[in-house]
Amino acid sequence: MSPAVKPTYHQTSLDEIRDRARVDAEGHVYALPSEPGGEEKYVGQYSAGGEDEALQYFTRKFDDLYNRALLLAARVATQADSAAHLRASREQLVSELEEGTWLGDVEELRSLLSEVQAGIEAIAAEEAKQNEQALAAKVAVREEIVAEAEALADADPDSQHWKTAQARMAELFEAWKAEQRTPPRLTKAQEDPLWRRFRDARSRFERSRKAFFVRRDKEAAEIKRAKEELIAEAEALQSSTEWGATTKAYHRLMDRWKALGRGPRKTEDAQWARFRAAQDVFFSAREQANAKIDAEYAENLKRKEEILEKLRELMPFTKPEAVRDRYLKLIEQWDAAGKVPRGDVKRMERAIAEVQEAYREATGAGRSPREAARSDRQNEMLTQLEETIEQLEQDLAAAQASGDAARQKEAEEALAARRSWLEMLKSA
Repeated sequence: MSPAVKPTYHQTSLDEIRDRARVDAEGHVYALPSEPGGEEKYVGQYSAGGEDEALQYFTRKFDDLYNRALLLAARVATQADSAAHLRASREQLVSELEEGTWLGDVEELRSLLSEVQAGIEAIAAEEAKQNEQALAAKVAVREEIVAEAEALADADPDSQHWKTAQARMAELFEAWKAEQRTPPRLTKAQEDPLWRRFRDARSRFERSRKAFFVRRDKEAAEIKRAKEELIAEAEALQSSTEWGATTKAYHRLMDRWKALGRGPRKTEDAQWARFRAAQDVFFSAREQANAKIDAEYAENLKRKEEILEKLRELMPFTKPEAVRDRYLKLIEQWDAAGKVPRGDVKRMERAIAEVQEAYREATGAGRSPREAARSDRQNEMLTQLEETIEQLEQDLAAAQASGDAARQKEAEEALAARRSWLEMLKSA
């Protein structure tokens, strides 16, 4: 019968015990042998009553032990305690049963205790299985901690976010200690290899971190020193009036500045402010010079407008020979008047071209179709170049205003090339 279905209370009847024991005249109680030829076992003496009272006294002691065994069986059936606790309770009952002399069905109680033992072993087996699974889970958690620590230790120092990584390594160490405090505990053989890996990963991480910052500090000092040299060069150029050459020199300085990379933010910002200030002095002076030139070009434009008006008064050149000297003198004055503002170049060139073409046709010195086609192509190229130059000048001004060094360099290089082509085309 399973412990789960055993009665919850055991009581030996007086009739049953009369067949198992006897009481002598002096109240001594003996347990009769269970088999023929066996020996009686002395149980004890009860002198406070008659035979039935003596039998009942020793029977109640047996029933008490039996009921404690039934209670244990119920605890085993419901798995109310751990196997170790249940096993200790059973061993206590077995010890009492074997050490004492009882009036009752001892063999039945032994059988009950054997069934209880089987139940306890089943619980112990399940506990062992669960403990094994819990240990495996514990080992897996430790493995994850170690693996992440090793990944942090082996990461590329230059791409590692050290502040975040250091905080995470500290969290992993706290997680390791928390795992040590919570059951089940790993065996030494399980824990030691994992701990050595974790300890080594933390050590490698710290060595790598310290080496990185030592190297970074050294690099930062070198960048600072090199940028101080660039600042000195920039400051030496800031008063130059060689606009083209100095502009190119500043471009080269900017390229060298960017190639050095960034230093620590505080130092970098302060150095950049000084480097930029030196450039601003030069470019501000250049802009003022350009503004002065533009003002001069405005005067040139006014002069050319007056010359053009006088040339148009000579048209339509019905008698070109009569106005030849005056025409040539005005053309000479036109050339001597100099450049005009960029926005008026094409308009003025078209206007003078119309006058010159009209004079050539009037004198019979018109161009051949081939020359005309070539001139048209040149004029078209000139127009396109001038439009491109005008757009590049606008791009350069925008780049300077925004402080975009890369864009400024690109615009200046393109502008220098187009201006060179324009001069070559005009010379041709």
